Order: sequence, then structure tokens, then C-alpha cells
Amino acid sequence: MPFDFNIYSSLLLPAFIQGSLFALLLFYRGWKLERLSDQLLGWLLLLNAIKIAYWMLGFAGWYDTHDGFTSFMFYFPFNNVVWMGPLLYFYFLSLTNAGFRFQKKDIKHLILPAGWLLVMLLKFVIDFSFSYPFPVMEVTQYGTKGPLADLEKNTWFDLLALISFAYYLFITLKAFRAYQLYVRQNFSFAEEIKFDWLRDLLYTISAGVLLFFLFELVAVLSDSTTYKFQWYAYLGLGIIIYYLSIAGYFSYPRTLGKLHFEPLKDAIPRPETEEKQAKPDTDKWKQQLLICMEKDKPYLEPELSLNDLAKRLGTNTSVLSKVINDGTGRNFNDFINSYRVQEVIQKLKEGEQKTQTLLGIAYDCGFNSKATFNRSFKKVTEKTPKEFIEGLTTS
Repeated sequence: MPFDFNIYSSLLLPAFIQGSLFALLLFYRGWKLERLSDQLLGWLLLLNAIKIAYWMLGFAGWYDTHDGFTSFMFYFPFNNVVWMGPLLYFYFLSLTNAGFRFQKKDIKHLILPAGWLLVMLLKFVIDFSFSYPFPVMEVTQYGTKGPLADLEKNTWFDLLALISFAYYLFITLKAFRAYQLYVRQNFSFAEEIKFDWLRDLLYTISAGVLLFFLFELVAVLSDSTTYKFQWYAYLGLGIIIYYLSIAGYFSYPRTLGKLHFEPLKDAIPRPETEEKQAKPDTDKWKQQLLICMEKDKPYLEPELSLNDLAKRLGTNTSVLSKVINDGTGRNFNDFINSYRVQEVIQKLKEGEQKTQTLLGIAYDCGFNSKATFNRSFKKVTEKTPKEFIEGLTTS
């Protein structure tokens, strides 16, 4: 297998290997643990690695061998942006819903990518069935490509892929905003399952696609662009692959198994008539809730969820969520963490900070994250824990 090691091919090779290797690791872990999100992230990484391979192999001399390797460069589906949008959307759904599985209704999202793949297959079959052997001349890359070889290499195909990606980015961001509300309404440990990795993933993938769009735009507007100029876009994609592979592989909190987010269900408010029919006796349930919080102290459970508390009270999550929202003016996350903060304050007033660390006290009171503790403490007391302790010593 020919491979010319030069500065252009050599700098892209490690990124290709990194993306391919971590894709395989994710495929294996996804298969072993039956984790669909790992498999989808693996495909995202693999497709990006394949895209990098296009320029890497080009600079490694495959266009100039004038044999099967050159034909491979024209007929293999390297430019796969049309798959990125649906995969990103499905990855988001699988990561935020432990029970997510592909259904018939999801097939519509694969129509355009499948159509693109069919075009790639047909151009290969038609060229090699009806035009092969190709005449040996410069226009056929010296007998290595047929008349349809460059069929998808035009502005319209690129524009269609970009529009598709923009659409899926839009619906994923819309679902992402609903997910943020869902987490705060259903979990007391929101920071651990919050949105950092999801947010960073959306930004990073978007940055990669935008990078190629900008380079393509420059190429269209200027006749002076070269393969070496466009190589920098692939180098940028390589850097993105390094981040996605490492951060994506290790960004899987164990608590994500509790997530059952459904964008349509959790993002769209119920009709007013349904709200009236489902309206609980707020005062009655609020009283039972407050008694439970004072007597049983369920907030001491670090991974307490809305569902857990609803079962304890003998009701459902819809009723309890409405009682907390309407009866206390808070979401579930803030409601539970306010009790944890009060528990911490009580221990601080008793001087427990003299015998154990502040973080240890926070963990004893139900917090399982330093970031959540600091944010909640400041929100309740308008002071940092350090400022509060200093206030106790001076009073």
C-alpha cells in the first residue's frame, strides 16, 4: 500500500488513527454494555476520521498511483457531512433517554443520507459496468475514473448537506433547551447529568462543519485556493477529533441510566383543559410533602429524583412537580437543594467544620458535587460557604 510520508499526510495520520481507534473502542463498549449512545458516537468519530482520510491519502500520493488506489479516491464515500446531522440528533436522544431505541418513525431521518449513499453506489456500478475500462487520458485521471466519478463533488451537493446539518442542529438545540428544564424539574443532582458534554459536543461538531463551509466558501469566491490551503481545514478537523474521542469516551456519568427524556413530551406544555383535569389539591399535597421533608429527610439521598420522591409520597411525578412548582415557586432541583443547604447551615452552626472538611459536610447533607453545593449555597444564602463561616466566627 503506497503512502508518501510528508508533512501534510503525516500530520493528518495521527488524527485518523485516533478517531478510528476510539470509534472501535466505543463500538466494543456499546456492544458489551448494550449502550446505543456509545455506538452512535463511534459512528460520528469514524465518519470524521474517514473525512480526514480523504485529504490524508491524497497527500500520501494515492491520486498519483493511477491504479486501484486512485479509483478508490473517486468512488469511496469520503464526504459524509449529510450523515452528521441525523447521527448527532440520535446521539443526543440516546444519551438523554436510557430507553431510546430506533423505531419506524425514525426512518424519515435516514432518507437523505441513504439517498446520498445510493448515489455513491450507483455511480460506481454504472461507471464500472458501462464505461470500464476507462480511456487513458488526463480527464479520466489516466484510466482510473469514469464519467460519473465527480457526480457529488459540486456546490449543490455540499449545500444540501449543509442545510441538512443546520436543520438537525436546530432541532437538537431546541431539544437541548427542553432537556435543561427536564433535568432541573426531575433531579436533585442536576450538575452531574447537566449539559456540559452535550453542549460542548454541539459546539464542537458545529465548529467542524462551519470550518469546512468557510473554506468551501473561500474556494468558490476565489480561484487562487489550493489543496494545501484546504488542508488546514482537515488539520482543524483532526484537532476536533482528538477532543471528541477523549472527552466523549470518558464523559458518561453512571447516573445517565436514570434519564428518560423525550423532546416532544417534555418540551410541549399540555393543553389547558388537560391541566385543569389533572390539577391536584396543591395545599393538601404541599402539606404532605413538607411533612415528609422534615420527618424523613429524603434530601439526604444524593441521587434523589422526582420519581423517587413521588413514589415515597404515593403519587405521580406530574402531580408532585406541579405541587413543588406552584406551591413553593421553585423547580425540583432548587427545592431539594435548599433543604440540603439548610442542613449544611445547621451543621456549620454546630461547629462541625472544626472536625471535618466543608465538602465532607456537604456530602453528608446530600450533595454529591462541589459545584452544585457552591451554586446552591450562594443561591440560598447570597454568600459563599467561606463568607458564611467567617460571618459565624465574627458574630
